[in-house]
Amino acid sequence: MIGVEGDGTQSDPARVGPAHLALFALIYALQGVVFAYVINFNQLYMKAAGLGETTINDVQTFAIILPFALKFLFGPISDRFNPLGLGHRRPFIMLGIGMQSLGLVGLALIDPGRHVGGFATVALITVLGLALYDTCCDGLIVDVTPEADRPRVQSIALVSRFVAATVLTFAFGHFLAETGIGPGKSGWILFTCAALGLPPLALTLLLRERREGHPADRFDWRALKILVRPRSLALIGFGLLYALPGWGVEINLPLFYASNGFDESAVGICGAARLSGRAVGAILLPLATPILGRRGVIVAGLVGLIGSTMAHAFITTGDVPTAAGLGFLFGLANGWNDVLFATLAMGAADPRLAASTFALFMAVTNLNILGGSLFGRGLVASGGSYPPLFLLAGLMMVPALLLVGPLARLAPRAPDAKDRPDGFIA
Repeated sequence: MIGVEGDGTQSDPARVGPAHLALFALIYALQGVVFAYVINFNQLYMKAAGLGETTINDVQTFAIILPFALKFLFGPISDRFNPLGLGHRRPFIMLGIGMQSLGLVGLALIDPGRHVGGFATVALITVLGLALYDTCCDGLIVDVTPEADRPRVQSIALVSRFVAATVLTFAFGHFLAETGIGPGKSGWILFTCAALGLPPLALTLLLRERREGHPADRFDWRALKILVRPRSLALIGFGLLYALPGWGVEINLPLFYASNGFDESAVGICGAARLSGRAVGAILLPLATPILGRRGVIVAGLVGLIGSTMAHAFITTGDVPTAAGLGFLFGLANGWNDVLFATLAMGAADPRLAASTFALFMAVTNLNILGGSLFGRGLVASGGSYPPLFLLAGLMMVPALLLVGPLARLAPRAPDAKDRPDGFIA
């Protein structure tokens, strides 16, 4: 087992140590691997199998929204139970990674054109696994991260996800342009994604959690009251207003690119540009916070997201450079806001139900998946015209600017004397 107590690997009690950072980075990178495929190519895979756009959006929404809608259940399970004394987080992280890898293999073996129900079910199981290990990893992050280190840890985690997603989006797009996409052509991508679950699984096996004095050992349902505090409600409103329309645009951009005559390689370039922007935004947020202050970073993130979303309405047929450039700015604004929201949610989470309360705050942004389905249906209603929907999505974010004041006054969670990173790997 990897340890930090007395072995010199943890020198600064105010910062998370390298073992935890490596685990968080690997787990978030694994999310990025799945993100790269599901967001950019899964819809094109189903389209190549003969499914219509409405069915594609319904399957994509079902497979993603249900697991993340149920994500709040995984938090209390992790907070309450310590299976075989192995820890509140570690066993569930391993189970989730295993479910995801097996599900990805299953998706490679099913033709959605012939078995759409089976494909959707296996996709659901795959994303359930992701939601499980994601929730429990987030609980571990809240458990071990001191207040001052939260922006850095969130930045490292999210940048790892965005970098992995960027590299693989570009690689997948390049190779798919050569091999084609669809059943019998691109199953190798899913096998690759499944295999990439092995490194974080191995590190999770090596780590072990502290057996006594864990914050989750103080499990108390009354901690859920934090969710109805006025400033917590402001945080929830902010998450809904920036994430739901933003995701509605994000998840439908591959189909928009295809309608503008982009091939798989161009789709990969534009997807990689968006993900590169997310990484840059995630890096810049903790650097900009001391300069702009909380109010400044909130305003900058919202204005940037509104502008870059609406600007997509002016992309013309075949204009890959403009699409990639706007995709980068759109991704930058999303990455900035994602780290900001996660940092605020860490501060608002209660250590007695760390995974549960943090997951419930983050579930707000996970409801963004509804935006994909609503955008798809709006597209059908508008006769396939994307520009009005890009403009509408941007306008839907404007009311979030009214929440800047309450969010700027959101008090961080009080530091806990036992909330120290060196206490949870022994």
